[in-house]
Amino acid sequence: MNAFPFVRRFLADYVRNPVNLFLLVVVPTVFVVAAAGRLADLARLLGSTAAAGTVGTASAGWAAGFLAGIAMYFQVAAARDADRALVLAGLPARRLVAARLSAGLGLAALAGTTALVALALRTGIDNPGRAIAGTVMSALIYLGIGAIVGALVRNPVNGSVIVLLVWIVDVMLGPSMGLGTRTVTRFLPTHFVTRWMTDRPSGHAGRLGDLGIAGAWTAGALALAFLVVLATARIARHRRWHSHPGSIVDGFGREEDALPHPRRVADPPQQNLLPRLTEAATRRAPDRDHPSAA
Repeated sequence: MNAFPFVRRFLADYVRNPVNLFLLVVVPTVFVVAAAGRLADLARLLGSTAAAGTVGTASAGWAAGFLAGIAMYFQVAAARDADRALVLAGLPARRLVAARLSAGLGLAALAGTTALVALALRTGIDNPGRAIAGTVMSALIYLGIGAIVGALVRNPVNGSVIVLLVWIVDVMLGPSMGLGTRTVTRFLPTHFVTRWMTDRPSGHAGRLGDLGIAGAWTAGALALAFLVVLATARIARHRRWHSHPGSIVDGFGREEDALPHPRRVADPPQQNLLPRLTEAATRRAPDRDHPSAA
């Protein structure tokens, strides 16, 4: 089954709320235009004039990463029960998770594009290739972080605070704030991404180099997000005890088999829900405010 109709519906459900679209467009612009200068001043106060000059370029990746992480968190956390219903109806869990992450990629692309446009209008882009690739990698890394937190933390306040905390530590202790030479900062999500993006080699990347480790961070975050969301989207199966014939456990198992099981009654009709769900996903929901909907 093609997962593209679900990707389109996931994106449509997200942008249906104007506030979500407003955040994806306005917040990166305001952050790059207004906050980047203040962060550069803070970097100078911390004693790193060279690092302060890279804050403007790094701010595009920071803005895209934060918005991608928050958007992906609410995508996964708010739709956990609906995703389990789709899996129970027969949609393969792998395709469902791939559709969720693909929808997140679209949101990350919008946030990254907005941040790069704001950076180009504010200071210009000296090295477009590094700036674009670094912004994309930052957005993808936080896309994976947001998906993982969304799959594990249901409370929206706690989940958004966790994503925000990771992002603040990553930015404030990152190389563009003058603290990139300390050993502990090497384990931050976008440490090597920022180093490569701003053309300031770290000197501790080994044979892979800053770009290689940044790519490994990106691929690892997406792979781990896929596995975690896949594990939470699947429905737990009823565990059966394996016992020898004639044993006490086998007797209990036979008595359980003789009783009516709610899952056995509910499973066959639910298998017919998938075609209807797929058909509903391909059709646009009618607008209640439109006169024709009445």
